[in-house]
Amino acid sequence: MFLSKRAIDLLLRAMEARSSSLQASTLHQVSRRATDMLLEAKLLVANGHVPVVAAMDDYEDEPIEAIWSPEQESFGYQDSTGRWIKVDNQEIAACKVDYGLALARMLVAFERAGPPRPAPLIADLVLDVGTIKLSGTKAPVPVWFARRLADPVVWAQLESLVVRKPPQEIRVILTSTLGDCIPETAQKRNHIINVADVAGDPAKLAISPQVLGARVFPGQAQHRFPIDHSDDCGLVWYGDKTLTFGGDKQRLLLQILFAAYWSGSPVLRVAAVLEEAGYGGQVNSLKKAFGRREDWQAFIKFDDGNCWIEP
Repeated sequence: MFLSKRAIDLLLRAMEARSSSLQASTLHQVSRRATDMLLEAKLLVANGHVPVVAAMDDYEDEPIEAIWSPEQESFGYQDSTGRWIKVDNQEIAACKVDYGLALARMLVAFERAGPPRPAPLIADLVLDVGTIKLSGTKAPVPVWFARRLADPVVWAQLESLVVRKPPQEIRVILTSTLGDCIPETAQKRNHIINVADVAGDPAKLAISPQVLGARVFPGQAQHRFPIDHSDDCGLVWYGDKTLTFGGDKQRLLLQILFAAYWSGSPVLRVAAVLEEAGYGGQVNSLKKAFGRREDWQAFIKFDDGNCWIEP
C-alpha cells in the first residue's frame, strides 16, 4: 500500500513516543490522513483504550481518568457536581505500532534470517530483528531496532546491552530517533542509524541496501577525489573525512548543490536552493539550514546571495 512521506514521519514519531500505546484521536490531531493510512496499512493496530481525557470542569481544562461504568455501559467520569459525563469509546481508543510488520517492510530489500517476530532485548525499547546479508561482509550482519535513544536512561540501557552482547564483527542498530539526536557511542562495531536516513524513498519504509552499505562501510564507496557523496547525500567524503548529514531537507539541499557542482555550473542562488529543498521562510541562510554544525563550510562557499561547492 502507498504511504505518504507524512505517514512515514508520523509512524517514526509514534515509535519515539514515551508510551507504546497511543490514543488514535491524538494522532488524528497531528494528521488524520496519515493516521488513517497507517491504520489501513496495519502498521498501527488497535490496542484497547488510553482512558485519559481533557475534562472541562469549573472552566478548567485538565486531564482526568475515564473509567468504565457497568451501570452506564460506557467510559466516563464524574464532574464536580457528581454528574456522569460519558466519553465516546473512539475518543480514547488506543493503537500501537506493529513492529513485526514495520521492520519487515523496512528490510524487504534484504535477504533476512531470524525469528518470525522481533524478539525483545529491552522491553518496549530494543528488539532483535535477526540478520541480513550486507554487501562487504562475509557473514550475515545482526540487526537490532531501538527507539527513544535521545532519552539518557534509554541510551544508558542500550550502551550496557551492547557491552554485554558484543557482535563478532559489526552490528546494525536501526532506530526511529533522529540522526542528530543519537549520542556518540564508544562501541564502534555498532552502527546506529536512523531509518529515514537510509530509506530508498522518503515515502517508503524500505531501506536501500546501497545507502545502508555506504553508511556502514563509508571508505569503500568513495570513487572521486577530493570530494564525493552517497546517492542520498547523507554521507559526504571530503579528503580523509566522512561527514554525516541527517534530515530530508539537508540531504536534498546537498543533492541540489552537488548536481550543480558536477554539471560544471556550480553557482546557485541561496534563496532558490533553500526554497527547492523545502525550507520555510524563517530559514533564510545556509547557516540556519545546517544549524549548529560548521563542518559543511569546508566545502560549501557562499557570498552575495550565492552558494556553491568548492572542495
